[in-house]
Amino acid sequence: MNEQAPEVRAGQRIMAGFEGTEAPPSLIERVRAGRIGGIILFKRNIESAGQTAALIASLQVAALASPLEAPLLVGIDQESGRVSRLSDDFTTFPAARGFGDVGDASLTREAARITGAELEAVGVNVDFAPVVDILTNPECAVIGDRAFGESPQIVSQMGEAVTQGLQETGVAACAKHFPGIGDMAPDPHDVLPASRLTLNDLRARELAPYRHLIRRTPPACVMVAHAVFQEIDAAKPASLSPVFLQEILRGELGFRGVAVTDDLDMGAIEDAADAALRAILAGADIALICHSEDAQERACDAIAGVISAGDISPTQEEASSDRIRRLKESYCRPNWRAEMLEVIGCEEHREARGKILAALEGARG
Repeated sequence: MNEQAPEVRAGQRIMAGFEGTEAPPSLIERVRAGRIGGIILFKRNIESAGQTAALIASLQVAALASPLEAPLLVGIDQESGRVSRLSDDFTTFPAARGFGDVGDASLTREAARITGAELEAVGVNVDFAPVVDILTNPECAVIGDRAFGESPQIVSQMGEAVTQGLQETGVAACAKHFPGIGDMAPDPHDVLPASRLTLNDLRARELAPYRHLIRRTPPACVMVAHAVFQEIDAAKPASLSPVFLQEILRGELGFRGVAVTDDLDMGAIEDAADAALRAILAGADIALICHSEDAQERACDAIAGVISAGDISPTQEEASSDRIRRLKESYCRPNWRAEMLEVIGCEEHREARGKILAALEGARG
């Protein structure tokens, strides 16, 4: 990796979103040039399972023709419930809160396994789930029913079940939103939220699911939130903070997987390209930029610039490159075949979904 040009090394650190249900020519060109190491899909990119598989396959062909000859990470926010990006031909499930209320880890794991199997069938290899925020503030609308509940124990158990279900199908799980935003009312899609929680407060509650997962069933990735914790690092959101990325996530909790920022195109962040550079320097492995092609390109140039100038520690860069390489080796399977689509919405999955919904409904009744 370190023998590659700086812009190729920088490109592996960027995960990009785009418009449309076909890959724009400019995106194909940037992937082929090695300036993008991963993509994220939204509803705007998905019409059907077959179209999604063809879209991903076209991008993987370009990636394998890049200087690095490495496949793309292909991510999606498929949490179920209101954060669901898939078309109607996929098997989908209710929001996390219903599973948390039932508290049956085997039920949760089975739903995640079905989700993972169908994602893997179209070529998605990273699911930005589970949400392991603890909903301690009922005014936290951005999380709400995306959380499994208010109990650290339930959130930990259900988060582990989702991680197991996804990763056993070959899809990397990404626990979020580190270190926890279930106590905050402002939405980072609009503004930068701030908290007065101390590090000891976080250790006692918000960090519990991460500690549990990292010890028992490590997720391949962790997504770091755009939120300022004024008693810990008042100058920077967690996503741009060496305190959170290096001292707490890696040092204290011992996380060895890939650290991804939340979307840097959110309203909480003023300049996505500048923030991407700051996040990488702070210890993030991948900067997620979900909308702006201009910001993605400027971020790649900025990261390549610090690599060329030697302004990023070679040890830090090599460690991040190794983590990304291991993630791709473990979860990227670019050789898609049409028969893989047979699992999408199959009878077995529909029957399992019916049983899961009945169990959730029975628990409510």
